Amino acid sequence: MTVLALINPQSMLGEEIKQDLGRRKELWSEVRLLATAEDQSGGVTDFAGDAALVQDCSAETLEGVDFAILVAGNQDQVESPPGLSAATTLIVVDPSGEAPTGIPVVAGISSASIEDQAPKVIISPSPTTILLAHLLEPLKDLGPTLAVAQVVMPASSKEQAGLDELFNQTRSIVAMQEDKPTTVFGKQIAFNLVPVSTVDSSTLDQLDGVLGSVPAVALQVVQAGVFHSLACSLFISFEADPGIDQVRTCLAANPKIEEVGEDESPGPTDAAAREEILISDLRAVPARPGSYQLWAVMDNLTRGGASNVLEIIEGLSATTS
Repeated sequence: MTVLALINPQSMLGEEIKQDLGRRKELWSEVRLLATAEDQSGGVTDFAGDAALVQDCSAETLEGVDFAILVAGNQDQVESPPGLSAATTLIVVDPSGEAPTGIPVVAGISSASIEDQAPKVIISPSPTTILLAHLLEPLKDLGPTLAVAQVVMPASSKEQAGLDELFNQTRSIVAMQEDKPTTVFGKQIAFNLVPVSTVDSSTLDQLDGVLGSVPAVALQVVQAGVFHSLACSLFISFEADPGIDQVRTCLAANPKIEEVGEDESPGPTDAAAREEILISDLRAVPARPGSYQLWAVMDNLTRGGASNVLEIIEGLSATTS
């Protein structure tokens, strides 16, 4: 049976992974909750309905572990856990800074590429990468040449600190107070949109690792004053016009995508806590024959985080059993 280690479960994403592991008991025989920071170890939390101790991450607590899930958080540099065995597969989740070299994997999109390689470091990419991979991969056989994506990020991309700052900014504005904390985002995001340029290169590098360089992708990321879930406006051009019916058919072939009616107009709140990527407003662009645009929303903690990790483990466990 499979032994898992969840490293840094105290974050929002770590908590989501922990809850999902508690429901997916068929994936493991043992789960160890570990922490890389001294002030995080020694605490007691709930796991699968029982009390569980968060231990220090060390060679001793990692002994015999098949998969170590390292929740990277918003660290500038992510290092491999000390004492990690060569027999252990490390899964680094959503690294925003420098991380161990590994293969980016989006479950159901690039999973097959790792079955023969058996890499020891896997990157579960950023939610933006996961969302774009699910939207673009089904269309690759239609000959896409260019994709332009505008992705709106929620405050929870900065973990609980981001949610707290958004809440406090909103409360200050409503109360007409001058004090609006900006420690996390650097400026007001409540009732606001702020361009985020520093994540473009790492996100596109991850996307190239998953899909290759076709189509060429231009990306603008925007930080918004919403609590959870990504929103994306996607424009895509094809070498030859496939027709909207074919575009719709290819997207529908991805079981993670659900197209909703035009009258539903899904926003980030509609995707919260859901596994599916919701798309709507799929239409041709009259001024650019062979081009289409759509709107998509996805929960950054479920499909964009925990679900991807567990499905990676499920796929790798099946190939080694």
